[in-house]
Amino acid sequence: MASNFIEHLLGRVAFYSFGVFNWFLFLGLFIKNGTFFRRDSEQDKLQYAIERDRFWNLTKEPLAGFKHNFYTLRNGLKLHYISNRLQASPGSLVVFLHGFPDSSMMWRHLMQEPAIPKEDATLVCVDLPGYGGSDSFKRYDTEVLEALTEFVVAMRDKYLPEDSDDNKTFIVGHDWGCVLGFRLASEAPCLADRFILTNAPHIELAFANKDRIIGSATKIFRQFKQSPKQHFACLSKTIKTLQPLLVQTMMMGYIFMFNLPAVFVKMMGVAGNFSFLRGAHWSGYGKRSDEYRVQECMASTFGPSLHECKTSAISSVANGDAGQTYGPSVAQRAESPGVAFWNMTGYYRDGVASLPWTKSLETIADLYAIETTASESSSPRHRRSSVSNSLFIDHLKGQLNAPTYVLWGEKDLACGRPICLDGLGDYLAKDSEITILPRSGHWTPVGKESRVALATVIGLYARKDARPVAKMTTEVQKVYPDAVCMAKK
Repeated sequence: MASNFIEHLLGRVAFYSFGVFNWFLFLGLFIKNGTFFRRDSEQDKLQYAIERDRFWNLTKEPLAGFKHNFYTLRNGLKLHYISNRLQASPGSLVVFLHGFPDSSMMWRHLMQEPAIPKEDATLVCVDLPGYGGSDSFKRYDTEVLEALTEFVVAMRDKYLPEDSDDNKTFIVGHDWGCVLGFRLASEAPCLADRFILTNAPHIELAFANKDRIIGSATKIFRQFKQSPKQHFACLSKTIKTLQPLLVQTMMMGYIFMFNLPAVFVKMMGVAGNFSFLRGAHWSGYGKRSDEYRVQECMASTFGPSLHECKTSAISSVANGDAGQTYGPSVAQRAESPGVAFWNMTGYYRDGVASLPWTKSLETIADLYAIETTASESSSPRHRRSSVSNSLFIDHLKGQLNAPTYVLWGEKDLACGRPICLDGLGDYLAKDSEITILPRSGHWTPVGKESRVALATVIGLYARKDARPVAKMTTEVQKVYPDAVCMAKK
């Protein structure tokens, strides 16, 4: 008992020590490259205000053809989303889930791509809880999964006509939206006919890869420990075996930093004129991009100011939707960028990626209703994609039970392939595929080449004349010639 306590204590000390190390490391980098001391000019501040008004003023269109909307959850909190439709219309439904440190506005570049089926499908871009114009949660644990499930069900009810079996639902996720998408595809697969996910780890796979590497390294090290002279080479083999895990730990050092006490996390969020966030935005566009605009990115990240919080969504009132204004927690984040950053990083602390999800009775009822409707559908194809895999027991923890297409930028500086991607093919459901984009990085919906590939995929699945595609990678290669198929089922 005492040894277990000491082992646990040492583990926690190491965890937080590494977090402090990364905190000072980032601070040092900001000071070294000069971003820490830069200050916005009056013109910069004015442009920032203009961009926030453009994105978040509820009386305006944030993107061409899109309007602001709200959905009030059963717990009384509100999710803000933008959509290109006001009511049920023929065609599929595509729900977009963003990641850190973004909002629904991160999809602005993707929505301009010609391949996006704006005329054929209903496109819904939602702010995750604690981001953009959505209310803050007290904790970002599996309540986030409950909220997103309720939201997707509500969007299906609102936008999909009842008299058609051909309308499909797709969930597109990036970064945290991808992590959440993996969980939904595994534990609530009937929510969508297909998940389209980009650049974030499948948590169960990442843990399995970690355990496999540690197990192999331990076995090799035992040989060295038993006979150091005879098996001295085993020491270097142990280090080499652990290398992918060590590299991934360094790549995700910011996660340890986000688990420090609130004062450290909030300070990092605002330090050096938001150097951490500016660096994240800059990395998404690349060194030579002519699309990177600092104030636009910051407006997308921080959501509405107090001025926009006083506006009302006329379209929501006209359609009888509750909650036509931003909630009070959104105004609290608008007053304090540190509080806003603390909420954004709550996903890294509160266990939404890994805690067991015990579904509420309401969520179980919602999912059962979808499965029942699908099983009674006159369309065999719709029936098969919605419920076939969810009726069987998982043979692999975290196994995906819905068709999933993964588009992965290989030059991801946050999610290394050995831990976050290798072995994912074993988790795929039938009619799933993984495509690698060798020249792209983490920000697949933002990069010029990668977003064209993503738009192509969405268009082929969701447009009104969509037909089954034998191999999506082949279609992606038409716009991204170097794309490679990693796995297909």
